[in-house]
Amino acid sequence: MASQFVTGASPVTFVSENINGNVGKQYQIPLSLLGVTNGQPDPTAWLAAVGIGTGDVDYAVVTALVAGLAAQGVLSVVTGTS
Repeated sequence: MASQFVTGASPVTFVSENINGNVGKQYQIPLSLLGVTNGQPDPTAWLAAVGIGTGDVDYAVVTALVAGLAAQGVLSVVTGTS
């Protein structure tokens, strides 16, 4: 059965912009924790796992960052067999 996963050169790294919480905290998202939705890398499961909800400014930062990296070709979705 074929499965999709995200590949790239390194983990996705960002610094929190949430001034009401974790401002300045650096996060690294392992590529293996990025899901795939509609053929695109999706950080939703990772965001939920670390407790970053849709109302958190970091939610928008991460989703935009992952989408931007995918658009630039830094992250890509590949299909493999399991």
